[in-house]
Amino acid sequence: MSGCDCPTQGGLQLCRMQCQQCCFVCVEPRHHPGDHTCHTDHRGSTNCDFCDVHCGLPAGHDSKHICTGAAHLCGQSCDLKSKRGCLEHCTKEIDHIDDEHMCSSKKHECGEPCALTSIRIPSGGQFTCEGRCTTPYDETHDMHVCQERSCPISCQLCRRLCCLSHLHGLEDVIHLCGEIHPCGALCSAQGACDISTVPLRVESTFTGKLETYQFTKYSQVVKRVPCSLSIPRGVLEHAGPHQHSQSPDVFHYCESRCPHCDYLCTLPYDHNQKIHETSHGSCSKTQWAIEGNQDAVLEVNGHKYAANDSGSPFLCSMMCAALGRHTHVDYCRAEGTVCDGPQLQHINSRMLPLPDRPKDYISHELFWERTGFQDPYTKEEQTDFAKCDHLCQGPEHETSQGVAPQQSYCTLPMFHEPQSITQPSSAQGYVSTDGHDFACKNPSVGHQSFHVILVIDRSSSMSSSDRQPQRGTPGHDRIRNRGYTNRLGTVYSALYSFWTARHAALTALADRRGTLPRNDAYSVILFNSTAHIAIANDFTTSPDELLDSLLTHEPAFGTCFDVALRRAQGVLENYWSNERSPVVIFLSDGECAVSDNSIYDLAQKSLARGKALVFHSVSFGPNAASYYLRRMADIASEVQSRAPPNPLAAPGAGTCSYTEAIDTIRLAETFLGFAASLQKQRGSLLRA
Repeated sequence: MSGCDCPTQGGLQLCRMQCQQCCFVCVEPRHHPGDHTCHTDHRGSTNCDFCDVHCGLPAGHDSKHICTGAAHLCGQSCDLKSKRGCLEHCTKEIDHIDDEHMCSSKKHECGEPCALTSIRIPSGGQFTCEGRCTTPYDETHDMHVCQERSCPISCQLCRRLCCLSHLHGLEDVIHLCGEIHPCGALCSAQGACDISTVPLRVESTFTGKLETYQFTKYSQVVKRVPCSLSIPRGVLEHAGPHQHSQSPDVFHYCESRCPHCDYLCTLPYDHNQKIHETSHGSCSKTQWAIEGNQDAVLEVNGHKYAANDSGSPFLCSMMCAALGRHTHVDYCRAEGTVCDGPQLQHINSRMLPLPDRPKDYISHELFWERTGFQDPYTKEEQTDFAKCDHLCQGPEHETSQGVAPQQSYCTLPMFHEPQSITQPSSAQGYVSTDGHDFACKNPSVGHQSFHVILVIDRSSSMSSSDRQPQRGTPGHDRIRNRGYTNRLGTVYSALYSFWTARHAALTALADRRGTLPRNDAYSVILFNSTAHIAIANDFTTSPDELLDSLLTHEPAFGTCFDVALRRAQGVLENYWSNERSPVVIFLSDGECAVSDNSIYDLAQKSLARGKALVFHSVSFGPNAASYYLRRMADIASEVQSRAPPNPLAAPGAGTCSYTEAIDTIRLAETFLGFAASLQKQRGSLLRA
């Protein structure tokens, strides 16, 4: 029996309660439903003690055998007929003297319900024994006990029956079978018991703002293994904690999880290694954070993503390689202090997700350092990811006839300080106007030379201080010290930055080639109600000398755009050169009307001489006052569209434009296609 499982053992135990139709025992399984039965005909096999007729009493009775009570004995109903065990008919002699009728049964039972009534059982319900008290009715007793002697409640640890006495449940709530049991509880030791070596792969659907596609999602299968200890007889639990192995060298995995894919560290629990390790899975805990407004789009591996899209299609160990040179986005940790560091850059604009929570761009190295997990990329990839993500804008790096471009990245570290434009790291390379170092050729030189005519508004409205020279720009202190903390000072600062950047690039090229390239010519016209030529067709004066010549001119009353344009037309015609392309840069706060004919005449005169005029208008005032500045750029563009394209024009240098200057502007890159870098669009997965 001990080798059988619990249901088998329970099924082999007989009920043994008295059959309801005779005195034999019930042979149904223990705790069977329905009536008790012996599965016989309930008739004895012995003849009557007084004749040869078959005994008529129930099978198994313990008195004399009588065919019928009326034939040989009194036969009247027994006075205790209502008691269990009664044979119903009086077995005294016929016409016995006393008035008491008694059958021949040796025992008339009490018959009251068993005392085991409405007891609470471990499963939460109640149990009531259906048996009746078997104590003789005339015997004094305080407890009604049925013929069942063992507890009918199941063991709390298995499906065997409790091995204790029938009525112990009245005082004791624990029911046990008396056998040894397996524990079955999960291991309680710290750390994970088992991590599957094969990740769970599920075919999933990515549904983003811009597209939907199928991908394979990878997740880690972590298990808690059942306790290997046994529970001794007579108790509900073993001593000590649950352990899935009794080996002294039992292994548990570290409980640290990657914050992006939720994979557990695969090193031992309480390992001494500072950096966690894992194989990494799908970035199910992340969302896309993308530079720009809420409509910004980032394309990776042929798919387009928007802010707040799930990062599940990417694995932690593949995401960075898909982005190439990149920055990560993380929540700012400055907490009220200055957000600064060699491997981070604070993001001043709001960015999804959680746009009200400040964020930083951080380097690849700092990103993995903050996760606490080992960087899964190769040393070569880590070296590349540590470098700046700015690109050269040269036309040779653009896609041509479906062929992927050979991109040229800045050679300096990510978030580096601006490099001096005069100190490129490569003899064949250059430094862009915003301080990024490239190993390729400078796209702004070697194309053509210009006659740049700068037409500057110095009317009284240009004395407004709502625009001021930007701190840190070339010549800032000189300009402010002369009292130009106004719109006109901002224009002078922009011009000086333009001249110094252009001069440095051409000088660097001349040093490498050993000869001076063809020089640009500069003319400057200052106007209010009249127009004055401050500099005419100059291609030898240094940037410092050019600035000094402007600082003698202060704002004055009156404004007339027509006068300024006519004077610009005169300078263009008087100093015309087929070797230089004409560029007019008109800088004003826009507070003046102008005749369409004035700009038409200027543009058409240039076109008639064989070169289309490139006209740029720049507003240093409120947007509401910019109508005529926009109008001039539109008319010049209309005339320019009639001319054939200039094959020598540098990228961005051949298109008329209108520009709003918020603080100060970089004239070099804005108007002449001078080599400013192009920052690669930034975006990364951010933990949700």
